[in-house]
Amino acid sequence: MKRLIFVLLVIGFAILKAQEQNFELKKINFQGNKTLSARELHSILVSKESPSKFWQILYKVNKRLGDKPQYLEKIKVANDIISLRNYYLDNGFFDVKIDTLIYYNYESKEAILNFLVDEGRPYLIDKIDFTGLEQIPDSLRRICMNFSFLKVGKRYRRVDVEAEIQRILNLLYDNGYQNAYVERVGIRVLVDSTKKIVSVFVPFNPNERYLIKDIKILVEGTGKMKVSEELVRREIEFKEGEFYSRSLILKSEANLSQTGLFENVRINLEPTGKADTVHLADVNVWVVPRNKHDIFPSIYFSDERNAFNVGVSVDYQNRNFLGGGRNFSSSVRFQIQSLSFNRMPSLEDTTSAGLIETNMRLNQPYLVGRRIPGEFSLALMIDKQKSYSLNIARNRVRFIYKPNGEYSGFLDWDIESVNIKFRGTVDPKLEKLYQRQLNSILSITFQIDRTDDLIYPRSGYAHMISVEEGGVVPFLLGQMGINVLPFSQYYKFGWLYRRFFGLNNSVFAFKFKLGVANEFYIKSSKRFELQPIPINRRFFAGGSASVRGWRVRELGNVSNPALGGNVLIEANFENRIIFWRSFGGVVFVDLGNLWDDLRYVKLNQFAVAGGFGLRYLTFFGGFRFDFGFKVYDPSSTSKMIFKKTAGQILKEMVFHIGVGQTF
Repeated sequence: MKRLIFVLLVIGFAILKAQEQNFELKKINFQGNKTLSARELHSILVSKESPSKFWQILYKVNKRLGDKPQYLEKIKVANDIISLRNYYLDNGFFDVKIDTLIYYNYESKEAILNFLVDEGRPYLIDKIDFTGLEQIPDSLRRICMNFSFLKVGKRYRRVDVEAEIQRILNLLYDNGYQNAYVERVGIRVLVDSTKKIVSVFVPFNPNERYLIKDIKILVEGTGKMKVSEELVRREIEFKEGEFYSRSLILKSEANLSQTGLFENVRINLEPTGKADTVHLADVNVWVVPRNKHDIFPSIYFSDERNAFNVGVSVDYQNRNFLGGGRNFSSSVRFQIQSLSFNRMPSLEDTTSAGLIETNMRLNQPYLVGRRIPGEFSLALMIDKQKSYSLNIARNRVRFIYKPNGEYSGFLDWDIESVNIKFRGTVDPKLEKLYQRQLNSILSITFQIDRTDDLIYPRSGYAHMISVEEGGVVPFLLGQMGINVLPFSQYYKFGWLYRRFFGLNNSVFAFKFKLGVANEFYIKSSKRFELQPIPINRRFFAGGSASVRGWRVRELGNVSNPALGGNVLIEANFENRIIFWRSFGGVVFVDLGNLWDDLRYVKLNQFAVAGGFGLRYLTFFGGFRFDFGFKVYDPSSTSKMIFKKTAGQILKEMVFHIGVGQTF
């Protein structure tokens, strides 16, 4: 009889288990969580809500495209209860009670999981005792004990304890205590369940305090490039006679690496003895210089001007030019954007596009003060398009500000000569309108990059905002009685936003681009010969990094898209996946257009493109091959793709080759 009961229990348990596995987990809810948000609690669960049917269907097609359904599993739920309880304990709720309530739908085989939370009263901090800091100076101890994250009377949180420990350790590291540490086994959190209070005890061990006696510069491989000690010392943030500081050591290493002069940089501390209550140490700064001269011939691919370009270039670099850490570089490049194989390309034909450019650049480490490097450059360029060519000579002065890896800013002053020459039959009024210009252009650019990877981002966002003006300087010179060539008066604003979301098997990427340029006229500037906004400063639409249903510079609600426009609005959506090893693919939707003025922008004029692409990933960004289709063409009589035949759709399809990710 007992054996029969046991068998029946086992069978019953197995039946319940089988039923349990077949219930798709459609929703997870939290009830009673007054302090901690549901989103916060969701993040620590092992149980996951099942994706929508759309993603499940994609998963059946290819496991990397979608996501599989999720089922209710009691083992996972039990683990989740433990994880939730521990999380609440770490946040000061030591009386928390957690239960579950599960709703089963036997017809649809779906389940809803509810976590019932009774948080109880939060426990407050009653006492904070950080011991072991008695031997450090009083002034430093007062700063350490002036808690930033832990406060008496505040709700206990384990993360605050860890933050306070790290703050104090950083203070010790930066005030001579190189080997300071916390005795982790001695950390105590004492809980009084009657008074609902917590006492925190943390034992520190500062160890020895080091004073920098001497800074030794060790330069190896001087046969490559001679580097003076003064240049190395200029990048060092600490001085002799100061206490050891870990943050200044790391900052000094970064400064030396960023000069581009050294292959390797290492800074270490060498104890030498003891004087009174402190230990003495020498700091060894060890650097390995690079070659002084380098020449780099190369074949390259680029995505400049929203088009796939193939080019050859020769680059020369002279490091530590005339001493002082300056870098001089020059380059010559020949680039093809599109090419007709019926004839040899020339500046006169209307079938090919490309670029010839020579550039000289001098990087000055300290152009304005110590922390603002600068750059002087001179560039000569022939930018050939199918219907015209631009002859550009540019002299640029750039100021650079980079407080850290996430933020950067640039201030550019360009003196730029632009001369356009049209090919083929051109409206005489248009040709007369675009004469040679000599412009002074000031621009400010700010960048924020919080993506997780430079080449293949999976999460995060990035902003780039730029403001540009042209014409103020030549106007002022003209007001002073100086003869000036024709110039343009305009302002320009640009904003580029990128956002990335890491999904289970793919990355959803979004880009928004806005550009607005407008001519302006100062009343007293009517006596000058003013010109339109230079073509190389206008916006263009269409191409492999724009709306991919159109070829480069062929999209625009303007009279001639090849000459650009003054208003650009674009949005790109991509879902990126990896099929196998380095091979991947995307599906995308692009929309946008080009206008002459903001007042002409209308919703029904936004062009929409859709399509798919293939990717081959490499360490430098890889290659992409995209097939773009005109989903909605505002300039066509058959605007929607559904009104076209399969033959028309394929005929209008645009094939793009690109380098790296689209954005």
